[in-house]
Amino acid sequence: MVAVTRIEQITGPAPGTYHPRDSNPVAQHSGTRYMTSDQYDSALTNYPIPIPTNDGGVSGSYWVTHCLNVTTAPDTYIKNLRYYQTWNTSSKEDWSLGTSSSWNPGLYIGISSSTIADARKYTQGFPTSQYVQATGVEGVYGNLISGNHTYYANCANPASGGMVLIDNFNSLSNAYMVQSGQVVGNTTGRSYCIVTQVLVGSGATAGNKDDKTATFVYTEA
Repeated sequence: MVAVTRIEQITGPAPGTYHPRDSNPVAQHSGTRYMTSDQYDSALTNYPIPIPTNDGGVSGSYWVTHCLNVTTAPDTYIKNLRYYQTWNTSSKEDWSLGTSSSWNPGLYIGISSSTIADARKYTQGFPTSQYVQATGVEGVYGNLISGNHTYYANCANPASGGMVLIDNFNSLSNAYMVQSGQVVGNTTGRSYCIVTQVLVGSGATAGNKDDKTATFVYTEA
């Protein structure tokens, strides 16, 4: 039997609450919005990410956690779950996120390896049992993945302190390795998780940004 999967967003205190991300016309189910709150309803607009007023400043969303839920088992297994996101130019340019002298604005992803090359080969995600709720000051800023997400903070020498631009993983050929090896056997269950976050710099263009499609891909047998 061909496996059936769905993308889920996790919010709230551990162990977290799981919310399907799909094409359901009900807004809270469709896609993900980056905001300054640990919320899952993509229709919410009352927690925008502030644009810094000083030239070197940077402001972040709350980080967002996703995983893949295998709801119908494969015949044998699912393995090598990868993730990538395509852009016209880059996350910074496509979303007009401004500039900063501290962090390069853009969409970031948590990383456990010390190099980008290794992040394409070895597991970078974390099991749902190690889910960490996003933190920050609601409506003001989200804390950085780097130094604050306990899973990545406890990794040995992760690149850039545990978060890198998702632009490094912009096609199937250079995808981010969420979970290498077997994800599930002939059974249902959830994959390892990824965590992403938007950083905004001074001079960013205010307003809603164009939707972008992120892709999970895996091998099934």
